[in-house]
Amino acid sequence: MDQNKPKISKKVIIAIAIAALLLAAGGAYAYFEIQERDAALGRLAQATELLASADSIVIDVDTVVRGDITPELGANASQAATALPTAVDELQEAKALLQRIQDDLPEDRAQEAVALIASAEGRLEMLEHAPPILQANIVAAAALEPARAAWEHVSAAEDLKDQATTEYNRLTRASVTRSQQLNTQAEERFKQAVEQFRLADEAFPEAELTRFIAYIESNLEMLAVSKRADAAFLAGRIAEANTLAAQVNTKDAQIVEQLKALPETPEAAIAGAYEKLAGVATESYFEARDRVTKADAELERLAQ
Repeated sequence: MDQNKPKISKKVIIAIAIAALLLAAGGAYAYFEIQERDAALGRLAQATELLASADSIVIDVDTVVRGDITPELGANASQAATALPTAVDELQEAKALLQRIQDDLPEDRAQEAVALIASAEGRLEMLEHAPPILQANIVAAAALEPARAAWEHVSAAEDLKDQATTEYNRLTRASVTRSQQLNTQAEERFKQAVEQFRLADEAFPEAELTRFIAYIESNLEMLAVSKRADAAFLAGRIAEANTLAAQVNTKDAQIVEQLKALPETPEAAIAGAYEKLAGVATESYFEARDRVTKADAELERLAQ
């Protein structure tokens, strides 16, 4: 055995072993750190896709909320209301993903995650307030078309009624005969108006369109008296005709006052009822929408 061979002390051997372990551990930590970062970036992309998917529904909801009430908007509101829970699920899933990974992301992407969380939260708040607004749009839109049709019938009936009055006041057999015909036509148009108003009232009872029905019923009562006056005149019962004509004039004055107490149009009644149903929710919705706009602006800034 070579007595001159240098010896390595036990202390040196132990130091070399510890250094090797530390090096291996450091490499493993860096490897797992990279893995966690890559996994976090993958989940960030997944969360972004969920937000994009939800946003297609959020946009549909927003279009309804900001739109004017039309019959077509009612169908869009119904579709948006049906799709809304899907958007809520996607936004909640995206938010949960982002909250789990934000500490594992590089600093610049972590800021992006924070902005995405704010954006998701704002959208969730918008959708939280949306259901009563969508429902109000659905019922208001359903009432709008029959209410408009009813009001057209009323306008036509009132014109016929005025023509009948003009003809009666000529006090000839031919003119009173024409008055009788016009009163019958007016009566028919008023009845058609009642049918349409009842459809509108069934769709949106909060609009209290029965007030317009009551107005029409007063007109129908007046027309019934007017037709009796026509018949009495044509039968030669002039005194009876004059008495009935006076009753018509009194009833007509009452109807004018009744009309003054109504909303200007059925559409105005529908709009007022809509505001009562959806006004508070709409205000909260737009407050949340403003927060979403700010969060999205931050995302655009970070993307630059």
